[in-house]
Amino acid sequence: MAEAPLSSEQPSFDVPSIEAMNAYLPQFTFEKLAACGGMGAVYKAYQESLDRRVAVKILPPEFGTEKEFADRFKVEARAMAKLNHTNIVGVYDFGITAGGHLYLVMEWIEGKSLHDLIHKGSLSLRKATNLAMQLCEALTFAHEHQIIHRDIKPGNIMVNDADHVKVADFGLARPNTGEAEEENPFGTPDYAAPEIRGGSVVDHRVDIYAAGVVLYEMLTGTVPQEPRKSVTEFTKVSTRWDSIIARAIDPDPDKRYQDAGEFRAHINVAMKQAAEGGESGGNPMAIDLGIGLGGKKAAAAGPNKPAVAAQKAKPAAPAKKPAAPMTQQQQLMLMIGVVAVVVVGFMALLFWPSSRSGGSAGVKVEATADEILEVMEKLAQNDSELARMVNSFAEDWKAAGADRNPGSDVAQKLRTAQLAVVQAKARDRVEAARRAEILASELAKLKGAPSIKALKEAASQ
Repeated sequence: MAEAPLSSEQPSFDVPSIEAMNAYLPQFTFEKLAACGGMGAVYKAYQESLDRRVAVKILPPEFGTEKEFADRFKVEARAMAKLNHTNIVGVYDFGITAGGHLYLVMEWIEGKSLHDLIHKGSLSLRKATNLAMQLCEALTFAHEHQIIHRDIKPGNIMVNDADHVKVADFGLARPNTGEAEEENPFGTPDYAAPEIRGGSVVDHRVDIYAAGVVLYEMLTGTVPQEPRKSVTEFTKVSTRWDSIIARAIDPDPDKRYQDAGEFRAHINVAMKQAAEGGESGGNPMAIDLGIGLGGKKAAAAGPNKPAVAAQKAKPAAPAKKPAAPMTQQQQLMLMIGVVAVVVVGFMALLFWPSSRSGGSAGVKVEATADEILEVMEKLAQNDSELARMVNSFAEDWKAAGADRNPGSDVAQKLRTAQLAVVQAKARDRVEAARRAEILASELAKLKGAPSIKALKEAASQ
């Protein structure tokens, strides 16, 4: 949990003072009441035994007197403690206080809630989609462990200064049993899927619905109403975002994204195309991958076509006869070729700074088979950014349906976008290496104390 403004919602119980909490749980030193609302309160505390700050959440005492609820709380707390993921607030301990309050001890996060960021209007398209993809990664992990959150909303999503997401408050989480829910006294109506409100069978897709609402709110500053306004009415972005959101929040769970990984992959593809097309909340996308609702190819937007033509500047080619469907062997060979291209791209990215002989227009990579194997085996350990990029490319490929038709126009555009991302990253790293070389050289010339100011003065002489 992170420090946040106290909720305007009046608590439904007498919130214990700092002194009372110190008496209830003497193993902690309580420092302040961080947040409170109708369903509980959160304190910032210090755990001396492990020398760390923690968040302690308590529930109203009436819950502790209900044996069925208390037993379920114990089961859920143990399940939540197993959700060890970089984008999920860790649960360290649980129990009941001397005052009868069920409590959870959680990781303390320094940062702000996504709710605060949205209402400050400080979210760019790139930042919003980055946060949404991290949210999807957290949900994917939880769902793989048969846990659904059931109350995903901006107030339960913490963001630190490095834009790293931590999904908090799994206090409403329950094992995914596939059984119908009883009346849900928790949750937040604006983010609750229809099946939660209607008492139908609830599964992990309620979290996907809520994540879709969160994405819409990050892009527009408000939750969707009926009829839902297009995101283009709030900001200058592609209508593809409407298609992605519409699928995520479809009233019919069977028509939504069926897992959070698929949702993330579609966001990732759209964001990469936005970057290539220059979209940052100001210009529409120039390239249409056509992977909107249901993964079917959408009609190209009229205003986007001239931008694509101008960007590519290629002469019109004569019409060709439809190509015959590829055999399985041809598709396999094409896929091997695609993999080879991506591997070569990453090899260039990894070895460029050390093998560069001046200039950044071209690259020649010379690596032995053992070196390549070592890089691939230790890529995640030595370069998590590149490893994550590789995995996101695989998700993009699947989400776009390119595995079913690797020779399609969609697949070709996806390859182009992927290689553009790798090349851009390579340029960034070459420039960074060059800056480091210049800095080292100039530092060696200094006779006095090194500083940026001293370097600037020496360079201007």
